Amino acid sequence: MRLHNAAFLALLIALALSGVEGPVAVTAQGNLGTYEDRIAVEDVMARYVWTVDSLDAEGYVAVFTEDAVIDSNGSISKGHGEIRKIVTNLIQRRDDNKAKGLPTSNLYHVISSVRITFPKPGEALHQSYWQTVRRDKDGKMTAAAMGRSEDRLVKRNGQWLIQSRKLTVFTE
Repeated sequence: MRLHNAAFLALLIALALSGVEGPVAVTAQGNLGTYEDRIAVEDVMARYVWTVDSLDAEGYVAVFTEDAVIDSNGSISKGHGEIRKIVTNLIQRRDDNKAKGLPTSNLYHVISSVRITFPKPGEALHQSYWQTVRRDKDGKMTAAAMGRSEDRLVKRNGQWLIQSRKLTVFTE
């Protein structure tokens, strides 16, 4: 036990003498990026899901670059204006359904099997499977769709943002 404590103390002294101040930046193996970048990418993707599910159009647009492109099974949306319409159209559909006395059809995303890699500095690739659920006419939650996504993020001015999103809906 004393040997472990001595080794740990030697490491701390070596770090202190090397001039390293504050926490040491730790890089994960290979192209897995730094822990800080991984956490930031995870946060962007979580904000993406929470903003679309809560119908927050401005919050949704804020996670994308100005020139972002979304390819949703061949349906393309480019730039903030078209991307904002994804959420404003959901709001309109909800309001129309409400006016007709129908279920609002709000979607709720479930994301799984996430894989994040960093092909080069300042770029991240986020891959996952997704499922959307909604309340049916009987009030039960049912699966609406399922598929996979591939998101390419870039770090601009110290902030990670989605530059492109490719959604593939499973049809078989």
